[in-house]
Amino acid sequence: MVDGIALIGFMGCGKSTVGKELARRLNYHFIDLDTAIEHGEQMHIPQIFAQFSEQYFRDLEHQYLTEQRPHRVVLSCGGGLPTYARNAQLLQENWCTVFLDCSFEACYRRICHSTRPLVQNSTPDQLRALYDSRRPLYENCCSLQIAADSSPFAVAGDIVKQLRLHRH
Repeated sequence: MVDGIALIGFMGCGKSTVGKELARRLNYHFIDLDTAIEHGEQMHIPQIFAQFSEQYFRDLEHQYLTEQRPHRVVLSCGGGLPTYARNAQLLQENWCTVFLDCSFEACYRRICHSTRPLVQNSTPDQLRALYDSRRPLYENCCSLQIAADSSPFAVAGDIVKQLRLHRH
């Protein structure tokens, strides 16, 4: 089995929920990079965006990603993280990167009432455009692409099956 698994995908695709289940099944540690940033900075992400800037947050994401060691870890990455070339390169070089490929409609249903800055400050059409622009970047960055419209339990099971197939 691979040592470090990084989950990528659009907001609401299930990275954190699937990641916890996947880590449980593999007996790996689970790290949510956004949560690690919030703990480390002692500030919620919307506060970081408001008090500093999105670029400041993106620099923090890169710093925290660089500090992670892919040893028996499932890492949930923020939706924008792999859209920056330096982060995509780190993921490709150090992690088995799994793109949770979830339809925009399913993602939107999960995030439409969220307090996330990008959701609060965007119309559904703007979020759709963001989804469409990020999708090819996720595809180019990943080692494995998994359909993620079903339950987190089923998605985690599909990932385990695919990882076992790719091991041989």
